[in-house]
Amino acid sequence: MKHRVQTLMMSLMIALVLLALGCTSAVQVTRLSETDELDLSGNWNDTDIRIVTEALVDSSLKSNWINQFRVRNGRNPVVIVGTILNRSSEHLDTSIIAKRFEMALVNTGKVDMVADLGMREELRDEREEQQYHASEETAAALGREVGADFLLQGAVRTVVDQVSGKAVRTYYVSAELIDIETSRKVWVGEETVRKLIRQPKYTW
Repeated sequence: MKHRVQTLMMSLMIALVLLALGCTSAVQVTRLSETDELDLSGNWNDTDIRIVTEALVDSSLKSNWINQFRVRNGRNPVVIVGTILNRSSEHLDTSIIAKRFEMALVNTGKVDMVADLGMREELRDEREEQQYHASEETAAALGREVGADFLLQGAVRTVVDQVSGKAVRTYYVSAELIDIETSRKVWVGEETVRKLIRQPKYTW
């Protein structure tokens, strides 16, 4: 009888332990707003993207290139997004920076944007297909693209200084607008993000 009680108690304890482990391993999700600043690893994150794009867009809009173009040509400048190169030591999706820049410029109402290089190829393929498969009345005409006046391009670079479980990681994000016809740079900007990271017994 005593042996049965001990076995029953042991089984009950195991069941309670398993139940506790099951409760603690449940996935917990907390929704965050866009302005919440969280930095778990010290790596490039969404907060850095927001800081950088807001600063660079503000710098470009304070420059006089838009007004100068509108005075000379009587219309908004047309911009195409080129490549934002990742020359950092991390894997970064730089297309997010380019898209944020594009959205901000378009929303000013002072700049017109045309499809980027990848999207243009897809659009051209669709127009070509329509010449053979769509009715004459609805097919998009060829040779009607709006030419861009300026190309937006840039790069992300990093410098890491580290010693004894501490590191300073600096991100340099540069962007520039280039007159496509003359190759003249009408605006150049750079924003820096610096992070001090402390993590004992961490192998950098």
